[in-house]
Amino acid sequence: MDIIDVHIHAGHMQEWTGPARRLWVEAGPYAPEIYDEAGNQLPREYGDVIKREGVFGGILIPEYSPCTAGVMPFERTLEINTIHPEFIPIANINPNYHDDLAGAFEDQLNKGARGLKIHPIHGLFYANDRRLYPIYEHCEKAGLPVFFHAGTSLIRGSKMRYSDPYTFDDVINDFPDMKVVLSHGGRVFWYQIAEFLAKSLENVYIDVSGLPPQNLLKHFPSMARFSHKYLFGTDFPAVPGIRKNYDVIHYLVGDEKAMSRIGFQNAYDLFGFWKEGIFEARDAQEIFKVVNDGATRYRGVIPEDRYHEPYMPMEELTAEMRRMRFYGYRKDMKLLGVMGKERIKDTTLIRHAYVCTESQGKGIGSKLLAFIEKQVHTEWLLIGTWKAAAWAIDFYKKHGYEIMPDKDGLLRKYWSVPDRQIETSIVLGKKIK
Repeated sequence: MDIIDVHIHAGHMQEWTGPARRLWVEAGPYAPEIYDEAGNQLPREYGDVIKREGVFGGILIPEYSPCTAGVMPFERTLEINTIHPEFIPIANINPNYHDDLAGAFEDQLNKGARGLKIHPIHGLFYANDRRLYPIYEHCEKAGLPVFFHAGTSLIRGSKMRYSDPYTFDDVINDFPDMKVVLSHGGRVFWYQIAEFLAKSLENVYIDVSGLPPQNLLKHFPSMARFSHKYLFGTDFPAVPGIRKNYDVIHYLVGDEKAMSRIGFQNAYDLFGFWKEGIFEARDAQEIFKVVNDGATRYRGVIPEDRYHEPYMPMEELTAEMRRMRFYGYRKDMKLLGVMGKERIKDTTLIRHAYVCTESQGKGIGSKLLAFIEKQVHTEWLLIGTWKAAAWAIDFYKKHGYEIMPDKDGLLRKYWSVPDRQIETSIVLGKKIK
């Protein structure tokens, strides 16, 4: 079962305040894997560790609360999102930190934020602060979700009066079409109020992050019956285990369809972030199908002794997946195209770029290529293809690639292919740096 975790924190360890770091970062088991010795987050490992727990997508949260939690800037979410595009960054603003709220929000939107998190109890302001109303109005009109920290906090300096649920009720009623998520569901004192709001108002949902999963049905007795109003979240990295929490909730709810809604479908439908776009491809069967369907275009074009079916056997594909990262283009969860990226010595290679036959000519390859190019940190990005594949050569030329001299030397240096393939191939390259 795929999981969407709607509550993932980002930031270097030293950007959290001491109390927050001990409570949030050091409390869970993940710190040794996701931070380096200096305490800096490791973007690649950050996402890989989360995905290892069965997570397909998630929402990344920055925070600007210097008096309590710390300042974990929006850029930290982008560092993770660049490598793991299925983890979606949202903005955070604080009237007591940002002198120009509208400017700060617009800046984060321009950089890629696709929603907003409001942290009254840590930022020491009320959710119904009128300075925030132009921001809420923008979110309502643009369909951007707004997450509120709804409940108490154990971080020193937090003040419960700023988490008064009636201030959230003001905002919810003043912006009735705004998508609202009550993170932590009114933790400790206001569970019933949060549950009432979610049950009675179409635009209000509860994110169960930061709550011991074994107690959820005590807090929200109607959770299974109203499963369409709950979202799975963990407060990562401050969680004993993402999958562990998911499994406990699954056991308590006791209904496969209800858990599918809570753990995946509600977030997928509500936010729309994962309905179409580029995400990492990790399922070998899916990639196998796309590669071998797209490769049928080679039939009768490349030398007969180079074409076979399947064009890429599963054993070869799984070996390649251990060496490189694949990205895919999805629409409605269906994988339509793939492209691999591999760093070899001082160069980056594009590997195994294919689009399903029925989806070719729709710009999918161009989108994947543009995405890969943004990730390259070497001087050159190279692609090897067949001399006879004129359409592929034209595609790369259109995107600024040039035929490289000494293709035999390049193929021997950066690829592991037989002499016959070297003889019948060509290398194109683009100078990135």
